[in-house]
Amino acid sequence: MNKANVFGYPVHLVTQDEGVNYVLDAIDKGQGLHIVTINPEIIAAADKSPELAGILKQAELVIPDSIGMMLAIWSSGFFRAKKLPGIEFSEKLLEKCAEKGIRVGFLGGKPEIIKELNFPGVNVVFSHHGYFKDEEVNDITQQLQASEPQILFVGLGCPKQEYFIKRHRNILKKIAMIGVGGSFDVWAKKVKRAPVLFQAFGLEWFYRLVTQPERFNRMFPVLPLFFLRIVFDRKNLGKKYENE
Repeated sequence: MNKANVFGYPVHLVTQDEGVNYVLDAIDKGQGLHIVTINPEIIAAADKSPELAGILKQAELVIPDSIGMMLAIWSSGFFRAKKLPGIEFSEKLLEKCAEKGIRVGFLGGKPEIIKELNFPGVNVVFSHHGYFKDEEVNDITQQLQASEPQILFVGLGCPKQEYFIKRHRNILKKIAMIGVGGSFDVWAKKVKRAPVLFQAFGLEWFYRLVTQPERFNRMFPVLPLFFLRIVFDRKNLGKKYENE
């Protein structure tokens, strides 16, 4: 798969079908995966954390999840690349899981949210909220080993979900794991996605900011600085990402 270099981080340039088929093939072979849905906030966090930076660089599949990422990728010369929203990618995976009878697990969200998740036809073998203590992690991993999901959707928010996935891959070796952030809230119908018009123009971030003003401190100054970086730090954008 082609990989763009966005400020030192790999971003795979795949269509939704290509990405989904890649994950399904790994599941068929019993191979574990880490799928990251990357955005400017994650890159900003990784720039401050060598551990998180290493995780992003080692993940098997990193997909661009925002208009900010696409502006960086287009600036690299990949003019035909398209945004691949993580929530839509995950929904397509769930659709395929239902078709193929793949065993699914959910980890994250509030206790009342995780109970509201409902995907007809999906074989859910594991479900646990994200409000657990450190001393409970061992029990959770044992439950995962016992229930044997083939794919695990981890909604703990970044970077917690990325740390969880990386730190337990040696135990959960055959599970494809994807960080889905706040998708559980949307799937439980507690939070609405941006209207289609906002999605079409890459303004989902603006809609979230207006409807969830508590996100302001998290989004600013990260987003403006990222856009400025695209303009003034072009030497760290490239068509090719070389594994370190």
